[in-house]
Amino acid sequence: MSLSNLQSRDLKHLWHPCAQMKDYETFPPMEIVSAKGSLLHTANDGPLIDIISSWWCKSLGHGHDEVQQAVRDQMEKFEHVILANTSNELIVNLCEKLISLNPGYNKVFFADSGSDGVEVAVKMSLQYQQQNGQEQRKKFMSLQNAYHGETILTLALGDCGLYSAPYAALMPEIKKILDIPYVSGKVEDLPFEDFSSLLEPLEEYADELAGIVIEPVLQGAGGMLFYHPSFIKALRDWTSARGIHLIADEILTGMGRLGKVRACEFAGVLPDFSVFSKSMTAGFTPMSCVLTTDEIYNGFYDDYETGRGFMHSNTYTGNAISAAAAVAALEFYEREQVFARVAKDSVYMHELFEDVAAETGALLNVRSCGFVVAADLDMSLAGLNKKRCGYELYKKAVRKGLLLRPLGNTVYFLPPLNIERDLLEKSADIMKELIFEELRS
Repeated sequence: MSLSNLQSRDLKHLWHPCAQMKDYETFPPMEIVSAKGSLLHTANDGPLIDIISSWWCKSLGHGHDEVQQAVRDQMEKFEHVILANTSNELIVNLCEKLISLNPGYNKVFFADSGSDGVEVAVKMSLQYQQQNGQEQRKKFMSLQNAYHGETILTLALGDCGLYSAPYAALMPEIKKILDIPYVSGKVEDLPFEDFSSLLEPLEEYADELAGIVIEPVLQGAGGMLFYHPSFIKALRDWTSARGIHLIADEILTGMGRLGKVRACEFAGVLPDFSVFSKSMTAGFTPMSCVLTTDEIYNGFYDDYETGRGFMHSNTYTGNAISAAAAVAALEFYEREQVFARVAKDSVYMHELFEDVAAETGALLNVRSCGFVVAADLDMSLAGLNKKRCGYELYKKAVRKGLLLRPLGNTVYFLPPLNIERDLLEKSADIMKELIFEELRS
């Protein structure tokens, strides 16, 4: 295989994320020269439909004019200033917008990445319990098949051995809640159910838990698994009755991805902490935040000498460039009613996947909510039951103009919230072609 000059230079020095680099011998990196809207433009392969929003963050596509201009304008003023004991109009505006979108919360703490944000929320929960009369509450739980990030603590909170197994010796033990009520079809259509009985096994830990961490409704890296929103209601009721915090990792699910500001809105609940990232800045720059209540905040408020302050810090906390992108993105979401459009158009995207399943006979368990739709390849079919079938589809999809990155043998669309319908249709047609080619091979 002949490599371009850039590809050769890349493979000499660059260690790519989430990859076995030996794969790059036969599938070298694509050279991106520009990006606009839902399209990536490559040096040699033509345009690619970014149907995965570049790792799920480009909620308004690439090069969004308003967000881009807001970033340019802010760079003319200042790009970053320490947030400890300083303030500025931009960061206060962002706080006010986040709070106005999330009634019930009144405090915002900023961090850098999604993993940072989850760690902040967990640290806040633990410290609050320890210094507010609940010293015995030192443990956390999360859900089976969870994913919360790549730091040691967030790997422990997760349940994806592919990412965490090599680091088991460093990870604290965090027990997982089992028997999650996973669902198929459209999550929005599900009626209320009482899942309180599923929480009975948790009672033996009730006196020692500080908090429970969840990805609400959708577990992304765990396989694009959807579970019934009523399970979140059961968790909220159970934790509230016992003084245990509920921490919602809304990094993937929040800011319109599922058609609402918070996925927890499907359950009608307010967790003690909600963590946002990705779509908050429309994927322009790294930023995360933790929203919480006055009750939590007041548990830290005291004279310095008491040691009750929350002393977490990140160098780039409240970065002005990220804040500018976030304010512009939130203003666009509101003005253009993007979340309402997602809720409406999600039906169409689900129907496209159902059509692919019906025509190919090769997809199982079609499931969706908002602008995420997924299905599992039927590995019992000849042609699909080969080694790393999902990865083979990924490579072939690139040659057809689609950036499709399956999770194992689970295929999914997670496009920009403002993608054009014709690009969704084209993506579905390409997926049909890919599956038929695999079935015939």
